[in-house]
Amino acid sequence: MIWAELSIALAVAFVFSAIFAFVTHGNYRRIDLLLFFLIIFLSTWAFGIWVTPFGPKIWGVPWLVYLFVGVVFALFLAVSYSRKPATSRQETLDLLERIEDEREIEKVTYTSLNMVFWILTIVLIVAIIIRYVTRI
Repeated sequence: MIWAELSIALAVAFVFSAIFAFVTHGNYRRIDLLLFFLIIFLSTWAFGIWVTPFGPKIWGVPWLVYLFVGVVFALFLAVSYSRKPATSRQETLDLLERIEDEREIEKVTYTSLNMVFWILTIVLIVAIIIRYVTRI
């Protein structure tokens, strides 16, 4: 049962990560795609085993729950990842000015988001472990 749930979560995470990579057309750093995949995978797996199952089953696992959770998290992450390249000289100048202003804030933001990512990762892994331990 664990392997089936793991496989479905991996498949959902892979599909949504591939869609994200296709839509952004290489407009991301590789680490962005890896983190996107990891968050989708862990959240899909954790919520998939905790949410009340519904829908058709594959290998005895109701896959619709995993798909629904994957869609929600993928949309949430994709919306928060808006990176549009500049198209004109004025937009480029405005972008450079904004970049200078944001560099100071970026240091604090990077540290904060890094902490949030690792806390979220640990919480999701603990949720997965607790579910399997309490299910026995």
